[in-house]
Amino acid sequence: MKHWLVIGGTGMLKDVSVWLINEGNHVTVIGRQQKKMQNLINEAKNASKLTPLLVD
Repeated sequence: MKHWLVIGGTGMLKDVSVWLINEGNHVTVIGRQQKKMQNLINEAKNASKLTPLLVD
């Protein structure tokens, strides 16, 4: 298992973030919008592998 950091992972890279999580990797996603981050959390099969980090 690897740990990935995805900057902007709730926008254009959302599909990449979801794919990495669903492959069993731990992913830290940096995003700015709470709504988009919540959508990412809901879409991931295993949200426990996700560390959301909201910054603005």
